[in-house]
Amino acid sequence: MGKGNIIWLGAVIGFSALLVWLLQDVMPFWMLSIILLLLGGLLGNLQRKFNKDT
Repeated sequence: MGKGNIIWLGAVIGFSALLVWLLQDVMPFWMLSIILLLLGGLLGNLQRKFNKDT
């Protein structure tokens, strides 16, 4: 695993934890799960786009 991948992984986990912590009282858990899945797909596509150059 490259250094860039570890940074991306840390950023995604940190942002997801922050999002769940902020929204846990506002939304039901199933809705948070769907949002996190969509966010993971979006960030995965962004990472693939940025890493295509190297």
